[in-house]
Amino acid sequence: MNLSDMLKGAQSMLGGQQEETNIAALAGPLLGMLQKESGGIGGLLEKFQSSGLGDVAQSWVGTGDNLPISQDQLMQVFGEQKLGAMAQESGMDLKKFLPILMAALPMIIDKLTPDGEVNDKSNNLLEQGMGLLGQFLKK
Repeated sequence: MNLSDMLKGAQSMLGGQQEETNIAALAGPLLGMLQKESGGIGGLLEKFQSSGLGDVAQSWVGTGDNLPISQDQLMQVFGEQKLGAMAQESGMDLKKFLPILMAALPMIIDKLTPDGEVNDKSNNLLEQGMGLLGQFLKK
């Protein structure tokens, strides 16, 4: 499954909102946040751990089912200011952005950690995803 397939999968989870949502706009802020501001996937896991949600994030990395995340939990981990900035960067308001992030984040982390752990392969996939996204957005 490539980045485009992941985004389409996240978009399909949104039901009736999908026609009015440019899901690709979410990927840039999200992957950028993972790569630069969170210290990669490992840094993101630490953020979740320190917020008391390590089990949720670890389920996305592991090979079992992904636990869901709520809007309140996203606020707890990232804060409203950071989420607002990500929403603005994606061209959405926060109210529209949060449900998309709830659907996409577990799926993206899951796909970036195919071995069930964070390793060099995960970070390489993240970098490849950023490269693919850059090419995708130039078209």
